[in-house]
Amino acid sequence: MGSLVASGCRPAHFLLLALVALAAGAGKASAATFLVLNLCPFPVWPAAVPTGAGTGPLTKLEHAKAWFVRVPSGTGRIWGRTGCDFAGDGEHGGCSTGDCAGALHCQSMGKPPATVAEFTISDVAGIANDTFGISVADGFNLPLDFACGGGNPRVWKEWVRCREPGCPDAMKVHSCRSEGDYNVVFCPFKD
Repeated sequence: MGSLVASGCRPAHFLLLALVALAAGAGKASAATFLVLNLCPFPVWPAAVPTGAGTGPLTKLEHAKAWFVRVPSGTGRIWGRTGCDFAGDGEHGGCSTGDCAGALHCQSMGKPPATVAEFTISDVAGIANDTFGISVADGFNLPLDFACGGGNPRVWKEWVRCREPGCPDAMKVHSCRSEGDYNVVFCPFKD
């Protein structure tokens, strides 16, 4: 096996090529996949701003049902709406909590109360960290767990939990590697 110098590539050139390759990859926009799971004994209508592209239409989640959504870089929020009725055309109605001006597909934050999973997905893949947390600034309507990781959610190390009004994890900012996957669980199992 020849050396870099013997093959005509000097260490300085190799370093320059490595930096150019890193910079080329760093400019790509990042995104994250969210698994939103309802473990409540009643239906929850998840809401997300921005919504990204989910697997199937975003409607109500019955108990033990999940929704996957790919979210682009930037700041966003996911929350659960309860007591919703979208009868008629199926696009307009209202919810008792977290309502979005009567719309099924939210374009802005819902009406309080709403326990909110907040996040900022880095726009520089692999370089900067994402941030995430739970907010009860808009009130509390559902217990919520929120985690960043990959693979099996049971082995994820950092879960942010908000199981009751005034939860101690609320309003704390956590970080996750760029391009991480996230889990949002409504009415999680008690430890």
